[in-house]
Amino acid sequence: MRCAATCLLSLLSIVIVSKAVASERVDVCAQYTNTGKMYHVTAISTNGTELNQETHTFIYNTLSHYIVIFWAQNQASVIEMGAPFYLTSYIGSTGFDQEGRPWQILAYSPVTCWP
Repeated sequence: MRCAATCLLSLLSIVIVSKAVASERVDVCAQYTNTGKMYHVTAISTNGTELNQETHTFIYNTLSHYIVIFWAQNQASVIEMGAPFYLTSYIGSTGFDQEGRPWQILAYSPVTCWP
């Protein structure tokens, strides 16, 4: 009985935390690791569950955190971050886009984020 209650509480906390980390616009500096080039962009910070719902697919890991950068019409980089979805910050984390290219996501600063 105690294990069942503990397991249920754990499951509920995961659901609550995943809802707390809802999609939001974030001002970031995205660094393409292969070239070192940095881009100041407004991106979407979201989790795999919401990304699957928005794209009507099941291809994104529901336990992962994603940064989505829209470059132009019908062009976006979907970066799966290395930090788990339940952490409150993805800043300073690295991840890989849908083509397997490495990125680092940093907090925006005009001092450090320039081309």
